[in-house]
Amino acid sequence: MGIFGSAAALSGQSTLRRNVMLDLISLVGVGITVSIVAALLPGISRHAGLDPLGIAFLAAAPFFANLLGVFACQWGPRSQRGLAAFRAGGALLLVLMFLMPIPVALAALATGYWMALAFSNPVQQRLWGAMYPASERGRMVGMVQTGRSAAAGAAVLVGGMLADRIGGMTVVAFAGVVGALCAIASSRITAPITEDARTFSARESWAAFRSRPGLVQVGAAQTFYGGGLIAAGPLLALVQVDRLGLTIADIGVLGILGSIAATVACLVWGSFIDRRGAIFILRIGGFLGFIVLALYAAAPSIEILFLASIIAGVANASTDLGISAVVSEQVPQQERGAAVAGFNALTGARGMIAPFLASIAVQAGILSVTHALVVCALATGVGACMYLRLSRDGAPRPWREVMPRPAVAGVERGRRLARTLVVSVMTGL
Repeated sequence: MGIFGSAAALSGQSTLRRNVMLDLISLVGVGITVSIVAALLPGISRHAGLDPLGIAFLAAAPFFANLLGVFACQWGPRSQRGLAAFRAGGALLLVLMFLMPIPVALAALATGYWMALAFSNPVQQRLWGAMYPASERGRMVGMVQTGRSAAAGAAVLVGGMLADRIGGMTVVAFAGVVGALCAIASSRITAPITEDARTFSARESWAAFRSRPGLVQVGAAQTFYGGGLIAAGPLLALVQVDRLGLTIADIGVLGILGSIAATVACLVWGSFIDRRGAIFILRIGGFLGFIVLALYAAAPSIEILFLASIIAGVANASTDLGISAVVSEQVPQQERGAAVAGFNALTGARGMIAPFLASIAVQAGILSVTHALVVCALATGVGACMYLRLSRDGAPRPWREVMPRPAVAGVERGRRLARTLVVSVMTGL
């Protein structure tokens, strides 16, 4: 029995190692394509003359896709092969960008690419729950996400340098081919997830999300935190290109700094999640995101953006891993895909609107780029404070338990003063 038990354990370890490697290869492809589309495409488009509103359409594309992602459990993939097909198809849309480099086509193809990722995200969450042991899930997911971040950094650095030489859209097309090839790896993952898994309608997906109070609280905080960052997205390209005159290669350097920081942070955050829970790192990431926007608002030179990119990498890693961990901690595996689809619908609705708010204000001359970034930073700060209020299980705590004692005392004094003024006015009347 001992021999057979040992053989089974060795076989399980071998399968786990193989799954990790295939998962890593698949996520490397995602990292390459995401980094090119998110980090370089806005700069490439701005150099080509795209106006702030057009860049806002590119920034809103992933969130429109997330909103439609509420149908992911109904129309999206439900197995490893489906995951590979969706990701490969999305990556190949980048090749079409090279063939049709006009603003309307770019926005439509970018939306299609992000939809492929949004629709495959629920089955990715189910795969992680099925293939990684619960006691080590944070570390294992952190490890494969580290590979994704490293690939993203390399892609944005090499892509930025090549874009100035062979053309930005050529780089985009090459990234799409590489991403499609890497996506095939996920079809070979061995895990107990089948084609006949239960499907959820859009209403059921939203209900699965709403039925988890802790996840709803995280979604509320993320609405403000992410909303500020998303609204600022098109403005970052204006700071980089218009204010500081950066080349695509310079933007690529900023991307590699952020990716290196995210790579290191993934290793650290994965262990922290297993010990301290997901809310802990979401709090840290929230305040780091606020700092990033404050630095961009004041940036007089590229050196400040170097620092902002490093901090942004750490913040992005904490958000990505933290939200995945919250879903794993609070939602049973059979409902995990539906809850993710509902969560994505919330963030998608927010993200469709946010990029246009700041861009329209800037293009209409209502706010300068600097003032618009300050407003975005304030929204992000509100979300960071909401994360600070959450306990480890996502339940909100009274502000009295969260605020420092001097602040609590100040609030009490303010309340007493306000009460006194109201009484005085009423008495005078």
